[in-house]
Amino acid sequence: MNSVAAPAADARRLAWALVAGLCLAANAAQTPRTPADWLHAMDGAFRELDYDGVFSYYTANRAQQVTISQSQSADRRERTLGYGVGYRSAARLATFRVVHKVVDGVEHERILHLDGPPREILRVGDKVVGLLPPGDDFALDGTAAGAPRVWARRFEEVPDSYQVAFAGNDRVAARSAVRLQVTPKDADRFGYRLWLDADTGLLLRSELHDVEGAHLEIFQFTTVRIGDGVANADLEPGIGKAVRRELSPSQTPQQAPEAAETFWRAGWVPSGFRMAKANVSQPSSASAVNTLLFTDGLAAFSIFIETMPAAGAGSVVSRNGATVLLTHAVRGGGGEHLVTVVGEVPVATARRVASSIYREPR
Repeated sequence: MNSVAAPAADARRLAWALVAGLCLAANAAQTPRTPADWLHAMDGAFRELDYDGVFSYYTANRAQQVTISQSQSADRRERTLGYGVGYRSAARLATFRVVHKVVDGVEHERILHLDGPPREILRVGDKVVGLLPPGDDFALDGTAAGAPRVWARRFEEVPDSYQVAFAGNDRVAARSAVRLQVTPKDADRFGYRLWLDADTGLLLRSELHDVEGAHLEIFQFTTVRIGDGVANADLEPGIGKAVRRELSPSQTPQQAPEAAETFWRAGWVPSGFRMAKANVSQPSSASAVNTLLFTDGLAAFSIFIETMPAAGAGSVVSRNGATVLLTHAVRGGGGEHLVTVVGEVPVATARRVASSIYREPR
C-alpha cells in the first residue's frame, strides 16, 4: 500500500510545484521589472484604472522680473501680454480631488478645486467642460484649473535626452511605492522624481526640479482609493448653478484653418527638441501672430512672434513653477517684432532661444 501511495504523493507534489511555478511566471510577466516597464505601467494606470483621491499641487514662483518700457510714441496705452503661463492661482499650494472611472470603455473624469470657490473640470473622452460659480472670473483652462501638468505629461517613451533609474522604495498615501529618477543629460531641461504605486503603477507623487535640485512643482496624493470602490455618482457635478465653458483637453496650439506658413525660424534650440508645429494666425492682419512649437517628447515650449505694439512692450521674465514666460525684441520682416517664449525650460535656455529668432527672406 505504501508503495502505491508514495508515487501518488510524489505526483501531487509535482503537480503543485508546476502550478506554483506557472503562477510565479505569470506574476513575473505582469510585474514591471525595468524603469521603462514602470513608466509604461504608469501611463496606462492614469487612463485605464478607476481611482478617487485627494491630492496637493505645489508650484514655486522662484523668480519674477518685470521691467516696463514704453516707446516715445504719442500712443501710450498700456498693453497686456495675452499668453497663458500655466497654473494661474494666487495660491502656491492647492488641493484637488480627482475621480476617474472607465465606463463602457470611455474615460470619465471629474476634478474639483477644494480650496477657494467651488470649481470643477468634467471630462468624458476628449470632451472637457469647466464649471465655475456665477460671478467667478477665474481664468479657467484645461490645465490651470483642473489638471496640473502631471496629468498631461506622458513618460511612456522618455527621449534619449534623459536617463531613467530606480531610486528605491517608499510609501505614499499609505501605499507602497517604487521611486524613479528621470535625470536630464544637459542643463536645458528639468528633472523628475516619480513615486509609483507598487501594485498598480499609478503615479502617487511627482517632483519636478531644476538643475540645482530646487523644487518647481510637487504633486502628491494624500488619500486615494483604487478599483471597484469608485462610484458613478461621484462623477456628477457638485455645483448647482454654474457657468459652463467648453475647454480644449490640451494647451497645444491648434492648426487654424486659415493658417499660413511662417517665415520665422529659431536659430538655436536645445539638443533633442524638434519643431512640432508652425503656423500663423490671422496672416493677413496687422495683429498676426507667428507660432512655433518645439518638444523633446516630454518637455515643450512655444515661441510667439508678432509686430511690436505702437506703445512698445516691457521686458518680461517670469517663472511660475516650471513654466517660464520671457519676451525679447528682434528686428526683421520690415520692423521691430516682439518674441515671447513660453514653456517648461530654464530661463537661460528660453533667453537663448528668444535671442536666436530670425526671419527668412521670402
